[in-house]
Order: sequence, then C-alpha cells, then structure tokens
Amino acid sequence: MIRFLLFLYFLLMIILPSFAYESSSSENYMKTDDYIVAALGKPDIQPEILWVTRDIKPEITKILQRSNFPLRYRFYRQNNRTVWILDEIGKVMPITTGITIENNAIINLTVLAYRESHGSEIRFPAYSNQYNTVYLTEDMNLSQPINGISGATLSTNAMKRVSRLALYLHKKVMEKNVPTPNKK
Repeated sequence: MIRFLLFLYFLLMIILPSFAYESSSSENYMKTDDYIVAALGKPDIQPEILWVTRDIKPEITKILQRSNFPLRYRFYRQNNRTVWILDEIGKVMPITTGITIENNAIINLTVLAYRESHGSEIRFPAYSNQYNTVYLTEDMNLSQPINGISGATLSTNAMKRVSRLALYLHKKVMEKNVPTPNKK
C-alpha cells in the first residue's frame, strides 16, 4: 500500500506541472502573415533588417528599460509605411504585437498573440485604438497619454514600450533611407 501511494505521489509530481503549463492561456488572434498582408496590401513581401548598432543601442536600452534585446529587428516596408512584429514580456510571457507606422505615427497596433493568464483585454479595439495617430516626441515619449487597464498594468506597460520601440525604429529606418526593394 505504501509503495502504491509513493508511486501515485511521484506520478502526480510528474503530471501536475504539465497541467499547470497547459492551463496558462495562450491565445493567437491573428497570424503574422495575415497582419502583414492586411497592413501592406500585398502578399509575399520580404522582410528587411535593421541592425542594432552602437548609435541606436543606448536609446533602445532606455526605451525597453533593459539591456538584452535582439541584435536585429525585421520589418516590412512599402514606401514610408513600415510594419513591425515585436515581442515584449508582459508579466512573464511574451506578447506578440503587430504595429504599422506611416508618416512617423502609428496607424495600427494589434495584439497578435497573448500568452499571459490575465490581462488579455489589451487586444480589444477600445484599448489598442488609443495608439492610432500617436507619434514619438523629441524626448522619446508617446505624444499622448495611454489609458491603462485595471489588472493589466504590466501588459499595458509592455504595449507602451513596444510602441515606442517601433516608432523609434521606424524613425531610424526613414533617416537611413533604407531603400525599398524593387516592386514588380
């Protein structure tokens, strides 16, 4: 009987963590490719790359409030419109966001995948539409205040960081005048 109880105990110790992982919600709202096509109107647009160089690294560090981030960012471009697919940690899991910028202002922010257990209200237009027409000020802040959501403070802060980052990266792409690939 004791052996059976020990066996049952160890079996539960192995199985329960997998149930806990499965119970954390991971919701995909839109595929990345679908977002890019909706934003640019063309399928099969190839990504371009913006490398994080010494001149932009300090500002990215300040925006993200940390020093670890990718060495390069992929983006999609059509004339003066760029599309960024960025991940940012909410509380413990990444939130995948699509951000479309034109004329140095956000024209669309969409949560593509949300993996936290709560706070997914940031995906609703009532929250995300606040970012439309927002631009980056000279002191690297958003041009207008963004209302938070009670209980989703870390997720809303992540959205503010990722929108600032996308606006900054867009600005750098436009400054460098990265050429647009030839369109057929």
